Amino acid sequence: MRGVLPEATRTRIAKTGWNAPADQWFAGGGPVLELIGDGFRAAELYDVAEVRRLVAEHPRENHMMFLWQLVNVELWLRWLETL
Repeated sequence: MRGVLPEATRTRIAKTGWNAPADQWFAGGGPVLELIGDGFRAAELYDVAEVRRLVAEHPRENHMMFLWQLVNVELWLRWLETL
């Protein structure tokens, strides 16, 4: 990456990444609430009432990591149905 990255970044030992703003994406619950509506495939894995509570509580209490995992599990289960 010489010549592409600044040398201070390229040679730094402690590397850091960039997080997607998922906490903002999940604020208000819109897309997550759509996923946990009718046909929620992961309903057997999660307490749906508790999931709804966490969605409503976010971002006042940051549940971004749980919501990210929930979305991924749900989308993965939907994908499996297509195989």
